Amino acid sequence: MKKFLKDYFTFSKKESVIAIIILFIIAIFLLLPYYYAYKKSKEPIDTSLAKLADSILAQQENIDVIAEKSTYKKFENYKNDKYENRPLKPFAFNPNTIDENGFLKLGLSPKLVKTILNYRSKGGSFRKPDDFRKIWGLKKEDADILIPFITIENSRSNFNPSASNKKYTPKNIDVNIATIDDYKHLPVPTNAAYKIYNYREKLGGFISIEQIKETYGLTDSLYQIIFPFLYINSSNINKLNINTATEFEMSKHPYVSAELAKAIVYYRNKYGNFNTVQEIKKIVFVTESTLKKVAPYLTVEGQ
Repeated sequence: MKKFLKDYFTFSKKESVIAIIILFIIAIFLLLPYYYAYKKSKEPIDTSLAKLADSILAQQENIDVIAEKSTYKKFENYKNDKYENRPLKPFAFNPNTIDENGFLKLGLSPKLVKTILNYRSKGGSFRKPDDFRKIWGLKKEDADILIPFITIENSRSNFNPSASNKKYTPKNIDVNIATIDDYKHLPVPTNAAYKIYNYREKLGGFISIEQIKETYGLTDSLYQIIFPFLYINSSNINKLNINTATEFEMSKHPYVSAELAKAIVYYRNKYGNFNTVQEIKKIVFVTESTLKKVAPYLTVEGQ
């Protein structure tokens, strides 16, 4: 074994020198990348170029900050615009002839007024009241309020302000006996007049004028405009007889849910007729607030 190791792992003097040289060369190649990396890091920097780069970066940062502040300020101005939630104050007007002050008195924002005036200055005109909806930026609910007040020669509006072109004054109406034509004399679009009338018929009459606000599609701003022209006589309310009305008849009422109608029929079939309207409180899910809301429209007496 010793002889084997000696024969294969013993180098002559010449072989030892060659081996050392090879190891040295390998070490040089291994160290070269580190040398060049170190040398590169020591290369002189062009200070003028570095200053220029720093200046450009600083300017870019300032631009970004200014842009961000400007955007925020613009957004704040928009949110704080005093015209954002300003109520309209409609009166009879011709959108083709009314001036800037007139538009502002209607309650329109200066930005919207400028849009309308620019449209007119470029030759645009309104041939019929409904054309006013085409104004970019005008909300649908605001258009619904203003269009009935528009008077344009040789055109027909939702209602006729007056044959003599005088300022229109809506008449006061009893909301419980008013006809469709009566409702059309309110400063509301024709479709809103129909909606108020139909909702009244479904209810069986209004107990209070406040209920008109429940009409689908009627905005609060429009309600505030027509409110001064309304009064009410709640003596003739159509009521449902809970001892005879069918489940289907009761469920058509806006205040009577399908579940309540079904429960009323089930209760009277099991326990007999109701003696008073207040007895529906015996139905487990009927709350005091539900009873208070629906009771004026119910009866146990013959109709």
